[in-house]
Amino acid sequence: MNGELARLSHGLLLPLVFGVAATEVTALPPGGDTHLQRAFAIIENDYAGLCSSTATQEAFEATIAELADETRAGLPPGPAGPASVETLNRLVFGRQDIRSSGDLRDPCNLFPSRVLDRKQGYCVGIAALYLLLAERLDLPIYAVATPSHVFLRYDDGRTRINIEAQQGGANIPDEQYIREQKIPEESIRRGVFMRNLTTEEFLAQVHNNLGVVYSEMKEYDAAAKDYEAALELDPRLPVALYNWGNDLLREGQHGKAIRRFSKSLRLYPTDVWALNNRGLGYVKIGKPKKARRDFEEALRIDPAFEQARRNLEGIRAPP
Repeated sequence: MNGELARLSHGLLLPLVFGVAATEVTALPPGGDTHLQRAFAIIENDYAGLCSSTATQEAFEATIAELADETRAGLPPGPAGPASVETLNRLVFGRQDIRSSGDLRDPCNLFPSRVLDRKQGYCVGIAALYLLLAERLDLPIYAVATPSHVFLRYDDGRTRINIEAQQGGANIPDEQYIREQKIPEESIRRGVFMRNLTTEEFLAQVHNNLGVVYSEMKEYDAAAKDYEAALELDPRLPVALYNWGNDLLREGQHGKAIRRFSKSLRLYPTDVWALNNRGLGYVKIGKPKKARRDFEEALRIDPAFEQARRNLEGIRAPP
C-alpha cells in the first residue's frame, strides 16, 4: 500500500500517510474468545458511526468461528508452515475472494467485519481479518510494518513465510520491501520496521488509521485523540507522529508540529516528507536556516523530491 497521499495545505504540498502495522497472535484455545477479537469488537462498536453494518458483531464472530472450524479440518497436524499458509490463503483470497481496495479514506475498508462483508479492504483491514482467523486457528502469524505498508508473516521460530495480502498471499522477501521502500538499516535495527508486531502494536496502527479518517474530515481534535492512543500502544510509531504533525501544521500550531516531526524523524530519519514538513514549520516560525537544512537533507536523500526543491528555492536564509 502506498501510504502517502499528496495534499495541498497552506499553498504547499503536504502528504497524508496511512500507517500500517500489525499484530502478534495470542495463543488461545481454538474456537474460543481471543484477544484480538475482543479488541476489534470494542473498536467497531465505539466507531460504529464511521461505517454502518447490517450484521451484528455476534453474527460476525460466529462467521469467523465457522470459517476457522472449516479451515482447521484442512490443516496438517503439527507445525507445517507452507501448508498452513496455503490453506489460509485459499480461504481468504480464494473462497472468500477478499480483494485489495485503493480507497484509503473509507473506514469500512479498515474494520474486519466490513472487509468480510464487502469482500474488500486496504492492507490493515485485510490483515485484521487474516489475523482473526489465524488467532482462532492458533497459527503463529504476525503483521509486519514498513513505512507505508503492512504485510503478514508466518514465523514459528524455524520457518518464516511472508504473506502479501495485495498479491493473493504471495511470499515477498524482506529484502524486496526494504529495497523498494528504502527502509533505513537504523530503523530496522531499532525495531521500528520489519519486526513481528504485538497485538497492541497492531491496534496502535488501527488507531492511527482512524486518526487519518478524522483528519480527512478536518475533525482534528478527534484525530489527535486517536494519534495519542496509537502512541500509547506503540511509542515507536513514526507515522502517528507524522500525521499528528501534519494536522498541527494545518491548524497553525507550528511549534507543536515541529516537535512531532522531530520525534518521528528520530525513529525514521530518512523520511523526506517529515523533513520537508518540518522545514515548512520552521519557515512559519521564522527560522529559515533550519528550514533550509531540512529541505537540503530531504534532497540529499531523494534528489528527485520536487516539493522540497521548490520549498528550498522559496526561502531566503540570511548568511
